[in-house]
Amino acid sequence: MLGVIFFLLCYLYVWIFIKPKLVYHGFGTIIPDVPLFSTGWQFLKDSLEIPGGLTFYVYGFLSQWYYYSWLGALIVVLVALCLFELSRRHYIHAGHHHSTILSYFQAIVIILIYNRYGHPLAACLASSVGLLFSFFFEKMPLHRRPIRMVVFCFMAAFCYCLAGAGGVLVFSLMTTVYLLFLRRDWLPAILTLPAAAVIIRLFAEYAFHTSPKQAFLALTPFSLNMTASVGTFSKTSLVTLYVFVPVTISLICLWKMLFHKVSDAPVTNPKKIKSNRKQVAGKPLGAFPVYFLKKIVVPIAPIAVLVVGLYFSYDKILRQIVLMNCLSRQGRRSEVLELANRMPKNIYNINCNHDINRALYHAGRLPYDMLCFPQNPHAFLLTHEKEESSMTQLKMCDTFIELGNVDYAEKLASEFLVEKGHAGVILEKLAWINIIKEQESTARIYLNVLKKDLIYRHRADSMLSSIENGFEPEQAAYIRRINSYIRRNGNARLNKESIEEMLMGLLEHNPGNKMAFEYLMACYLLAGQLDKIAENIDRLNHLGYQDVPTLYEEAMLIYYGSRGQKLNLNELKIKSQTIERYKRFVQLCNSMQTQSRQAVLQRMMGEFGTSYFFFYYKLKTQ
Repeated sequence: MLGVIFFLLCYLYVWIFIKPKLVYHGFGTIIPDVPLFSTGWQFLKDSLEIPGGLTFYVYGFLSQWYYYSWLGALIVVLVALCLFELSRRHYIHAGHHHSTILSYFQAIVIILIYNRYGHPLAACLASSVGLLFSFFFEKMPLHRRPIRMVVFCFMAAFCYCLAGAGGVLVFSLMTTVYLLFLRRDWLPAILTLPAAAVIIRLFAEYAFHTSPKQAFLALTPFSLNMTASVGTFSKTSLVTLYVFVPVTISLICLWKMLFHKVSDAPVTNPKKIKSNRKQVAGKPLGAFPVYFLKKIVVPIAPIAVLVVGLYFSYDKILRQIVLMNCLSRQGRRSEVLELANRMPKNIYNINCNHDINRALYHAGRLPYDMLCFPQNPHAFLLTHEKEESSMTQLKMCDTFIELGNVDYAEKLASEFLVEKGHAGVILEKLAWINIIKEQESTARIYLNVLKKDLIYRHRADSMLSSIENGFEPEQAAYIRRINSYIRRNGNARLNKESIEEMLMGLLEHNPGNKMAFEYLMACYLLAGQLDKIAENIDRLNHLGYQDVPTLYEEAMLIYYGSRGQKLNLNELKIKSQTIERYKRFVQLCNSMQTQSRQAVLQRMMGEFGTSYFFFYYKLKTQ
């Protein structure tokens, strides 16, 4: 009954609060790893040609269904239940019947990792295979030492093919523990781990033709795909999934050996187990504390530990960042802005800032409300990293396509494809890029591969149908607009152009590129380059603006005011309320010259916190 309640609570929590679809949309961004899966025999064949290929195959297949939160939660709980049951059976086989409460620990660890938006599925599968092989091996009636070692080597080789070095690690550790503490056979115990290492090395060289480093790290908690951009808690938790059962069985055995307590021998006769239980049940209960401990505290301990762990591992800010990434990936920009308004203003994440700015542009609010949110000049085109990561590659693909820098978007998408594999999200982007560039034959190639993706295949069919029969009016207008933005005389950013040069080049090619204009002006605003803003303010008329956006008005008032020049209000059409606010700002600055900078900033923030007046003042007084 305890197990049913425990795993039911886990399922409801993962489904309702964690939402596995957030994990799915985090593949390649929040979660650097991208689990791959494709229908057809070729993908299965390719998977089997690498160490742990079948585990990677199942890992990719199961990960796709995280797209549906209810199904993703079911997968998480079933995998946790599998580890729980395998662990329980090992504790019983080792004679530790009263230690089976420890079987819940790995399930708790899995839920806690997902609570931090990690994805330990590959580690769970690999460690489960190792425990399963160990259990089968111990159940074999092999009494002669040479035969046991030969069978171990064969099983270790098979385990390596199925679950990589991670599965062999668990299998070898469990075998060593059983040899040391149950069979008291020291020589095979000493040889088990070296034998497993030799098997991995031989398979790496002669079967899989891979480097020793890759061979020994495949599906272990130290492999790059498991540890990239993972915090200390998640790294420690991943290691725990592999070593918890062998370590706890060893410690319990050592405890009994040191304190001369006889271990519960494995009982293979079910009738004996039943009779023993009846005898225990027939005994008087003893003191109340013992009864309370056995009947109340121990049964609810797993649920209590899980609740406490979830409470302390929950990170509201991390969840908001992951949720914003998901909403942005889905193009739900109005919801991005709603979430941005609820986020604490003192919390800054450059990738969230990038998503917010894109959402502001599409809402027509970028030159009006940009400073309502924390800003960084690098956030617009994610130039904060020296080299593009999978996070920047995926996010910047969409942005560069919309800007019209389609060649650079194709470069980023191709690099992602080479590094991560044919993930559905990147195949779809490459298909759209080639449709925009009027290279329909190439687009069909990508879409035919995309048809093998479990989640994106319906989109692939729809896009192939549109290529043959024509796109919907809205899609056709989008394709024509982006196509008109493409520079025909050079590939921006491929030639190491600066951001300013790229955006100016796009504007010179097509002065109607509104996004390039607003992003360029935003970069000038954040850099305090008022002269550049004044040089480009005349573009507003050509782009069809009905009035001068508020932040541009404020920048122009500061520009002309600081130079002592008279502003032609009729030509610029600056609103009277903006002029009055500027006068009030100047008065406030003059009246507070003798006060400390901190006091001035606090006073100004209350009245002008989201204005360019305050931003520029803070920029120049830093």
